[in-house]
Amino acid sequence: MKQHKLARRVREFFRHRQHPIKIIGYTSKTMWLLLIPLVKYLVALKFDIRSWLVTNWVDILAIIAIFAFAWLRWVFVYFEIDDKSMTSHSGFFGLAATKLAFCDVTTVSVHQSSVQRLFGASSLYIDTDAKSVTKTDIVLLLPKKRAEHILDLIADENERAVKYTVESKKRSQLAFSLFFSSTFSGVIIFAGLMFEASRIVDRNIEVRLLNTAAGEISKYTRRIPYIIVVSALVIIGGWLLSFFANLMRYWHFCVTRHGRRLIVKSGIWTIRHDVMHRERINYYDITRTLLMKIFRICTVNVNCTGYGKRRSEIPTIAPITTDKEVEKTLSILMPDIKCPKATLTTGKRELWRFVCIPFFISLFVPAIRQVFIFIFPRWVSEINMIAFISSVPLVWLIIVKAAAAFSTGIGFDEGCCVLDYCRLYGFHRVVVPKAKITRVAVMQTWAQKRAGYCSIQICTENEKFKKHMVKHLPLDAAMSILRTNGLAV
Repeated sequence: MKQHKLARRVREFFRHRQHPIKIIGYTSKTMWLLLIPLVKYLVALKFDIRSWLVTNWVDILAIIAIFAFAWLRWVFVYFEIDDKSMTSHSGFFGLAATKLAFCDVTTVSVHQSSVQRLFGASSLYIDTDAKSVTKTDIVLLLPKKRAEHILDLIADENERAVKYTVESKKRSQLAFSLFFSSTFSGVIIFAGLMFEASRIVDRNIEVRLLNTAAGEISKYTRRIPYIIVVSALVIIGGWLLSFFANLMRYWHFCVTRHGRRLIVKSGIWTIRHDVMHRERINYYDITRTLLMKIFRICTVNVNCTGYGKRRSEIPTIAPITTDKEVEKTLSILMPDIKCPKATLTTGKRELWRFVCIPFFISLFVPAIRQVFIFIFPRWVSEINMIAFISSVPLVWLIIVKAAAAFSTGIGFDEGCCVLDYCRLYGFHRVVVPKAKITRVAVMQTWAQKRAGYCSIQICTENEKFKKHMVKHLPLDAAMSILRTNGLAV
């Protein structure tokens, strides 16, 4: 009988603790720097344990202390759960407690990486609209079944409610990865991999890798400067890494509307399962680049606390869809938020206002080129190539801003507001319920005051202020549309 009670207490202890592999997570990130030399010494001493202990006893005690502290943290971090709320205890001796009522939860997510899959673990994230907490309210590493049980408990829905599911086609997912792959984010991934590898093997590994690759390519491209070959390798390699990362992240993407919830599932390398409260969604954003605009395709993102909060995540409910299908998709997934038409728009009269800043910035490139040629006369070809590469994004920005002059506007209808604007290279159509608007401001630059124009800034509910700026609207018409809809400023 005592054995049964003991076994029950042990099970209950583990039911309210994180997965044991979290102990490794609580150890220092640089702890393995001590392990590597210890293993090297053990091999060098031909596994003479006694000599190894005598030589490295200080390092061994340090590692034991690190693991002991990590084990104590694991013991004192626990959680309690009932039908309506969850309490997470953390900090020293579990003295810090975070209690969340399930009715206040905006997003609950269960993510399982490939490494976690080997141990049957997964990460549970729970978020609310608490403005005082910018990070995730509760983060726990739990056994997969336990995490899914908590997710189902929080996202409790009437099983009889009708489910509406929208699945992304495989060709669409490939197109999404092509359009949304970023060279910059890929270079960051590559730099991170090389940095970690250099710390283990050799600190010059990334330089050797790039030099070897550039040297091999230079055999066939002797007329191209070496620096250009290296730059091209970094750009192409970064983009490819970003492409495959996006493909792995959003493969098997599907979203389901079930009662008051939106359920999003995706991923191969890391399997993601996110559940959002639809009434807590602040707005949706139909996003395009200029090429996507030309080919009449777009992606639909949503703003809901907790969704897309983790690194390198896009808070999307439709990774890629056509302009014809987007209305149908939104009517299935977001039937409560109607998209009105923009009633106040810009046009060819405002064209120069949109393109003037990038146009003048682009004029600096030839001037800077001449300065560098004067200082470094031997590097004329390299400077010309760099100047050309620098001019391309500026010229493209001028084209994008010219297109923005014909697709910027604002409108109100059926309790919702639509905002069409361009930010850098991206076009946005944001649809937000008027009840979610927290602040409206009419702003003017010196040039706008003289010409009678303005910019409307609208802020929406979120953990942080989210600003949407619609630029170069006629002042009188803008003030009139705001007053008509009860947003006088």
